[in-house]
Amino acid sequence: MANAQIPVVAVGPLGDGPVQVSCPQCHQMVLTQVDYSSGLLTYLFCGGLFFCGFVLGCCLIPFCVDRLKDAKHTCPTCKTILGVYKRL
Repeated sequence: MANAQIPVVAVGPLGDGPVQVSCPQCHQMVLTQVDYSSGLLTYLFCGGLFFCGFVLGCCLIPFCVDRLKDAKHTCPTCKTILGVYKRL
């Protein structure tokens, strides 16, 4: 099982916070579990701050702000990936 792929199920409009959806895998009404990961917007903000002169570690602030990261929604019951909300 070298390259096992996890199926992603597209479910309605997703945002950056948890949403209540019906999971197509386990057929339960759940509040999605959200995991944040750095995306294109995070790196653009980091680069922008770096070029503005914030080189002493301040350019790393975007990596600590969830509102600048992509949000991956999963079902808390069966762990199915329901979708990913990308900022850019």
